[in-house]
Amino acid sequence: MANKRDDLREIAYNTSEKYADILARRNLKFVQQYVSREIPYPTDEEISGLLIRKHMWTVGDRYWKLAAEQYNDAALWWILAWFNSKPTEAHVRAGDIVYIPHPLDKVYSYFEA
Repeated sequence: MANKRDDLREIAYNTSEKYADILARRNLKFVQQYVSREIPYPTDEEISGLLIRKHMWTVGDRYWKLAAEQYNDAALWWILAWFNSKPTEAHVRAGDIVYIPHPLDKVYSYFEA
């Protein structure tokens, strides 16, 4: 089974004094949150080892729909956003080509490099 994005992230506990009042009002000692991880973009050599499918973006397209179609898992939408360097659908226009990397196990191996 493929990894989910959050499986690759560290968990941090925000106990900053700056938030002491907010935490106290909510009767909390800390807030657990994910640490944003920088995922390096694959090198040209790594990309050459992938099968890249192309999809022309049309009105109504969504990353999650494309991920469900291509990877059988809508939760992997973020791979398309990352690989295309367009973090949200607002960054993609009708007529743009969206690149879909395969196979997933090879794509995941680049995250751990």
